Amino acid sequence: MIRHVASPDMQVTVSGQPGPYHSGHVMWDGNAQKFRVVDNHGVSQDMYGATVNISAGSVFLEMQSWYMQKRAEEAELKRLCAEYPNLEEVRKEFEMLKQLVKEYK
Repeated sequence: MIRHVASPDMQVTVSGQPGPYHSGHVMWDGNAQKFRVVDNHGVSQDMYGATVNISAGSVFLEMQSWYMQKRAEEAELKRLCAEYPNLEEVRKEFEMLKQLVKEYK
């Protein structure tokens, strides 16, 4: 029996188990002590089996893409600031001005 399912998205797709293919929101049925998948029509089905494969939803994939791009940009800025000390000074001044503008609004 499946004891734990974790997903950064509210939407998960469950496959790799005997029984029907499920797609929807996962919920824990405390009375029956099992996970259930609820589809868009409110119909729920048991999640059978001991193993489950979870695919990431579109929201998570979009967040991951944004994160990877942001991380690369910040690494590049850090490298440039180490190479050009004046750039680091200008970056700090920019951050200070940005904060002042936010507080002024």
